Amino acid sequence: MAGMPPPARGVERLLRLLEVALCLAGVGVSGSLYGDFFAADDYLPWLGAATLGGGGTAAIAALRRWATFRTVLTVGGGFAVLAVYGVLGDTVEHGLPTRATAVELVSGWARMLTVAPPADVRGDLLITPVLITWIAAAAAATVALRTRCALAACAPAVVAFIAALVLVQPAGTQTAVTVALLSITLMVVLLRTIRREASNRRVTMNWLGFGIPVVALVTLVGVLGWQVLPLATGEHRADPRTLLSPPVRITNTLNPLVQIKSQLQEPPRPLFTVRIDGGSGVDRVRTAALDRFDGVQWTSTDRFLVADHDLAADPAMTTARQVTMHVTVTNLAGPFLPALGWPTRLDLTSGDAGRIGVSVDSGVLATSGRMASDFGYALTGVVSDRDSALPKAMPSSTAEYRRYTVLPGNLPPPLRLLAQELTAAESTPYDKLVAIERELRGLPYRLDSPAGHSYAALTRLLTGTGHQDNEGYAEQHATAFAVLARAVGFPTRVAVGYRLPGDLAGTHTVTTHDAHAWAEVHFDRYGWTAFEPTDVTRKPGQSTPAQGATVTPRRPNPPVAAPPAVQPVPDVPGRTDEPSDELVPGWALAAALLVALFVVTVMVTTVEKARRRSRRRRTGDNAARVLGAWHEAVDRLVERGMTVPVSRTALEAADHVTNHVTGLSGATADTLVSLARLSTAAVFAHDEPDDNDVREAWRLEHELRRRLYARRFSPRWLRAKVDPRPLAAQWREARQHRKSLARLGVE
Repeated sequence: MAGMPPPARGVERLLRLLEVALCLAGVGVSGSLYGDFFAADDYLPWLGAATLGGGGTAAIAALRRWATFRTVLTVGGGFAVLAVYGVLGDTVEHGLPTRATAVELVSGWARMLTVAPPADVRGDLLITPVLITWIAAAAAATVALRTRCALAACAPAVVAFIAALVLVQPAGTQTAVTVALLSITLMVVLLRTIRREASNRRVTMNWLGFGIPVVALVTLVGVLGWQVLPLATGEHRADPRTLLSPPVRITNTLNPLVQIKSQLQEPPRPLFTVRIDGGSGVDRVRTAALDRFDGVQWTSTDRFLVADHDLAADPAMTTARQVTMHVTVTNLAGPFLPALGWPTRLDLTSGDAGRIGVSVDSGVLATSGRMASDFGYALTGVVSDRDSALPKAMPSSTAEYRRYTVLPGNLPPPLRLLAQELTAAESTPYDKLVAIERELRGLPYRLDSPAGHSYAALTRLLTGTGHQDNEGYAEQHATAFAVLARAVGFPTRVAVGYRLPGDLAGTHTVTTHDAHAWAEVHFDRYGWTAFEPTDVTRKPGQSTPAQGATVTPRRPNPPVAAPPAVQPVPDVPGRTDEPSDELVPGWALAAALLVALFVVTVMVTTVEKARRRSRRRRTGDNAARVLGAWHEAVDRLVERGMTVPVSRTALEAADHVTNHVTGLSGATADTLVSLARLSTAAVFAHDEPDDNDVREAWRLEHELRRRLYARRFSPRWLRAKVDPRPLAAQWREARQHRKSLARLGVE
């Protein structure tokens, strides 16, 4: 088959067009991963324009055989037009790009890593996906039209796919996108193989008839094999967001559990007003979620990313309803914002609170600045009720919730025995949790009992013999539930927030006397579900309505709450806690630009050398192809640092190299001399070289490369692959030749 002639010109042209179309389709499929990052589909037209623009521009350059510099200039200019006047068009003033254009172009990738998906479709977040797609499409079209390697044309789409995975960090294995990309890759390999091997239209159709079912079968086997024997679960997938400083930093914040007693004991002070649409049965809002216990106190490990309008929902909450809450801050210090259930959308209605962040792990909202007294927002969230089906639900046991079952190793034996004793007689997980809840609700409530929620305090509360030993308030009751539930393996956290009237209608003013703490357990289909270990009917509380607010009946309530605990950050000279608009320092941007420039240079050098080698081997008459083998041999010598005088003939140059350059073995020198003789004969002999001479010339060139680099994939071989000196030498010779012709023309 290898010796057969190529297919008819029309069939070959059709196959080449199909190859380019499939390569661009692969790039487009890779770009679909950004649907997990953006909240709307408005990004698709821009990625489509980048795919067609980058691929089309590169295809025109390849078909017209433009030089590398002209191709790069045209492709880069096309992207600049799309980026400046399209994606970043709102930063242009008077038809010219501004400093904001350059900042968003350079720091777009960093902003993608500091925003919590799903994000709004805006220029600074869109520019990096457009750039990656444009480069991948241009590279795919160039490689498809200028090389014959079956796999090379698929590489740009795969690289774009990997880049999207890194930036987006989508959940799951992205089976649909992977299947589509795998199918396209196999089809490209099939078409490129057919174009090289098939001899006519009939053979081409036979290859297609056999190859397409094979592609489908291989794809199916690959997908099934991945499902049965996955190479990786994605559980420990690296996230580049952890390498950057959190864009919303919460520092010097007291543990909210520590603030409970002071808030409950002070006179009631209005904090914010709240109105809930469709909130029947909603009796609390959360401000903090504490997920780590060290034996002394509960703290939060939340890391806050910038919140856009749409917020990522908890995928486990399939049995939930949607509720909207309207909040107006009157005297809430922050930095944490009241939220209900799991927030899914945030819309500011008035005032300013600085940059707002969200923890994608807990659903907690926080602000980097001090909230103004007229700050307001509308928050939509999904809430799960403790309905009749919850007793049959199972607590979540996947890897991401295992950390919510961890306790320090010094758990006192009395607490472990008590947890086992309370749950031993119950048959379902829900009943076990209710048994713990019921036991804690029966404890005496006393606000002036000692503060603290360490192992020692909880042991005294739960196993003490004196009357006052068993007294506590919401701080101890909520943390005791969390410790006992974790002791028997349930994913549990401590929530801090404010209680609301169960029959809330109209606008309600929340005061410090509404603060509270409770425990939450994560269930499949229900998400974080509240358990109330404090008997809130033990002590009445009162709140003062704000001016103009509707007074609503309130259920008795003792408890207190406050924002989550984040470990204090030590003072560092020269650092401020105010958020900075500069997402990455200048040195990091400069380093990134240098790295990008190096990578682009390496890619351009490698592709151009491969394209030039293919052109020398396949274009022109037999004499030109023999000379092409000699020029390739000269390039290999240049890569090894050997100077080959341009003014000498091939034999003279070979003699110079073999006699004056050290480091060449006798066999290597003999190979170079033999190739020099063939190229000299191709220039000066009377007869045209035949096909055998061409094959022999390229065999000698291959032999020379093999002897120069005996060990492939060695550092010397890799350095030669990306060495730009042969290209620079050719361009220098071409420039000198043009100058010589110009002088002759003048003379």
